[in-house]
Amino acid sequence: MRVILEPWEYRRACDVGIGRIAANWGKPNAVHYDRARMEDDRSADVAAAICELAVAKATNRYWHGHVWNRADHAKYRNAPDVGTNIEVRRVRTRDAVAVRRSDAGKVVFAARAIAPEFTEVEVLGYVKADDALLECPDGESWFYWPVSRLIGISAPVPPQAGRVGAISDAV
Repeated sequence: MRVILEPWEYRRACDVGIGRIAANWGKPNAVHYDRARMEDDRSADVAAAICELAVAKATNRYWHGHVWNRADHAKYRNAPDVGTNIEVRRVRTRDAVAVRRSDAGKVVFAARAIAPEFTEVEVLGYVKADDALLECPDGESWFYWPVSRLIGISAPVPPQAGRVGAISDAV
């Protein structure tokens, strides 16, 4: 499903992406990040926020567009990106989406922001993290789930916790 952002949506998502960069200014990247394979933080963080907003729009779910001080990261580390149960992962160079053990109980959506301006997003689909994690190699905290195995966005998205049967749960 392709999602086209309105100008005000685009601006809000860009503001969130830049806010996340500023909130983490000077913080080193995680040890497993390979800087040589990464794009610049501005592009990556803005595109990730745009993907979150696009998934929220596609699923008719709330997007809080969180930006918090890095000192508060532990306080919010388990907060979903969208609604009450959706993690959004931007797919850039692989035909696979990262699923982490910390995603248990959530739904992981894959999305690709369309270059060069990221005003459109291709929502590739989703997987229930609990189902995917059955295939996670022992001892690993995450793995890649193939895009070809994602559930298409036209299929019903699993209900949000505490909201079974709510109108916003229909896609």
